Amino acid sequence: MTATTPEAIAAGSTPTWQRWIRRHGWTVGVWLLLIVLVGWYSTLIPSFGSFQFATIITNGTPWVFLAAAQAVIVIAGGLDLGVGGMLVLANVVTARFMDGQSFEVTIMIAIGAVLAAVVINAFVGWIITVSKVPDIVITLGSLYFYQGLALAVLPNPGGGTSEGFRWLFTGSNVGTGSNPWPATVMIAIPILITAWWMAKTRSGLSLYAVGSDKTAAYLSGIRAKRTKIVAFAVGGAFAAMGGLSTTAIAGSGNANTVGGNMTLNSVAAIVLGGVALTGGIGSVIAVIPAGLILFFLSPILTAMGVDPNRAQIIQGVLIVVVMMVAGLLEWRRQRRA
Repeated sequence: MTATTPEAIAAGSTPTWQRWIRRHGWTVGVWLLLIVLVGWYSTLIPSFGSFQFATIITNGTPWVFLAAAQAVIVIAGGLDLGVGGMLVLANVVTARFMDGQSFEVTIMIAIGAVLAAVVINAFVGWIITVSKVPDIVITLGSLYFYQGLALAVLPNPGGGTSEGFRWLFTGSNVGTGSNPWPATVMIAIPILITAWWMAKTRSGLSLYAVGSDKTAAYLSGIRAKRTKIVAFAVGGAFAAMGGLSTTAIAGSGNANTVGGNMTLNSVAAIVLGGVALTGGIGSVIAVIPAGLILFFLSPILTAMGVDPNRAQIIQGVLIVVVMMVAGLLEWRRQRRA
């Protein structure tokens, strides 16, 4: 005979929609925040139409991909300070070798870049698991390595890509256009597939198990080391996708982009998206609006007439506030547990 606890009775009597809100409330809130910000921005500029809307989605694509890369790794209990450097490296390598090539060749180069990023970042994850050196140390070194290698490949801004490849990410052969659907599809397909994999498959659920409690996961038969390597491999793929989208948007490569800043933005985005830095909690779907919001803050402040230097201060303060709120919520959750 099983005892019925008050908590079980309360859970059983709670309507389904309330349980769904409790589980996905943060994600819904981030999406609503993005909608509110877009609506507010439309009142700050003389005209707001399809071009402005497409610009937000298209130019925010690298931010979203980088946030997704960080989210997968953090959910598995890791942290990758090198994702920004991987984005820069993928950008300059693809721009260097895509220059003057046909659409078919640029697609092959893009696939090769993603596969190379998967292997390289998986190797970084392997080094971490074998050496037992903290993630922050190894990945900080990888950041500088990627950045230096990018400068060796393309010392000065340049390179190029095909018009067809640019259209895949921007909806235009010459850069950002007024068609938001190509960028939307390029974001949605890999992230939705990854979200399904993480929620419905044993290997994907292993990321949450390892991130929540590595010891318990090991005792349950989960190979924690392999799971972490897989997480870093998937993160590398998303970081490379961020580099590919940067190549398509700019039509060139620039090794002088500061990968460290991009990495910090990815960490801020996942916190805003509800991913716990302690691991085991969050969804890659929530980082879509979070990445767009962080990119979107600068245009909003500019439209408000805020000085660019002060705008950076405001952005930094907002990011700190978001991280503090997320930390307090996590502390409250742990106390309840």
